[in-house]
Amino acid sequence: MDYFRKIDELRTMRGWSFYKLSQESGLAQQTFTQWMNGTVPTLKALQAVCDAFDITLAQFFAEGEQVVTSVKEKELLTNWKYLSKEEKSSILAVMKNYNRKG
Repeated sequence: MDYFRKIDELRTMRGWSFYKLSQESGLAQQTFTQWMNGTVPTLKALQAVCDAFDITLAQFFAEGEQVVTSVKEKELLTNWKYLSKEEKSSILAVMKNYNRKG
């Protein structure tokens, strides 16, 4: 597995710099340079990266096309199925309104 490529994809998807990833993960920026040059990360370091991205190690190691969801997104989806059609419609309207403001 190309650890650095996977981390770089996740970083790019979020619009993060390596500096931002370093801040969020608590790892030195030099660590990512070492990984880029082929050093294999420790499990503890990978866990720190996964925590920064709010994903599990299982999601990190999953192969193929996948939707990466955070714990909060999973909670939202779990609760979504219990809402009425009207409640879902109202929540979607609020979300669309916030998206226009951003």
